[in-house]
Amino acid sequence: MKKKSIEKILKWFKSMENEEYKFPKTKKELFKLERLDLCCFCHRVPKEIAQLKNIKKLTVNVHGIDGALPKQIKYFKNLEELNLGLTYLKKIHPNLYKLKKLRKLNLVGNFFDDIPKGISALRNLKELDLGLYGGKFPKDMVQLKKLTSLNLNFLDGFTPEQKEWFDNLKKYNQ
Repeated sequence: MKKKSIEKILKWFKSMENEEYKFPKTKKELFKLERLDLCCFCHRVPKEIAQLKNIKKLTVNVHGIDGALPKQIKYFKNLEELNLGLTYLKKIHPNLYKLKKLRKLNLVGNFFDDIPKGISALRNLKELDLGLYGGKFPKDMVQLKKLTSLNLNFLDGFTPEQKEWFDNLKKYNQ
């Protein structure tokens, strides 16, 4: 990572730090970072943050995006858990599906109209929270073979095949 990028990230962290939130202050701390919580205060995440390769859990919450999911999400290759609940997310970028190690995805309470096809690429996904989503579901959603938990409020966008798949998933979880 370039020195300029490191400095920009550290400066951004410093500007957000308060008694409740502490962030890395050195390059060494930055490269050890495995969990990153960006809540309530980060409308603009610098694209350089995507260069941190060790992050396993990323939380961007409560008004944290207010638009489309940045395409730089694909650089978080080791991400296992992604929480984008209540971010005011309006569009899911297909690069989300490049996160091959992702096991848990929270998209509850956002404003996107559809889930782009390709979600089946998340082969390791075990938990998916789509609470309050009322749109259509991609047909390939039934190919999420490792999924053990799915939170939904509405089934209106399901095809008959998806409803059968969901019923079987519920039986499996009981």
